[in-house]
Amino acid sequence: MSEEQDNAGIITHPPFFYIIAVLVAIVIDHFISLSFGNPTMTKYLGLAVLGMGILILMLSGRMFIKNKQSPSVHASQPKVITDGIYGKTRNPIYLSAHMFIASAALYFDNVWMLLMLMPMTYIITKFVIEKEETYLERKFGEAYRDYKKRVRRWL
Repeated sequence: MSEEQDNAGIITHPPFFYIIAVLVAIVIDHFISLSFGNPTMTKYLGLAVLGMGILILMLSGRMFIKNKQSPSVHASQPKVITDGIYGKTRNPIYLSAHMFIASAALYFDNVWMLLMLMPMTYIITKFVIEKEETYLERKFGEAYRDYKKRVRRWL
């Protein structure tokens, strides 16, 4: 691994995929609107999911600050963060992004947005997470493989 290649080699920032998913859901909903059926309840549920997503994002950000690392997929990682929220899920930032979409789907009564999480999970896993995991295994070897055995990818 050369110095200039010391990252996961991901082409674009992951939020790009989430933005596209939300836009596709909005367009589909414009033509074929689907409702959850109880807008009052889903608004409150959406706010609760948003709160949990914010908490998870803050906890993961705190770990990057504590370890003086960048969360960017384009940055070199000097070590694997395995404590805090990273002791519960290997991908809390992607989990929180999923929760943000789920909360928006509930709050704005857009079933398509919630349905977009299925292909989003596949896309983020295949084109981002698996590349990150390959990079971390190559860089940290057995230590990262042990971490993968202990901590689940999502929940």
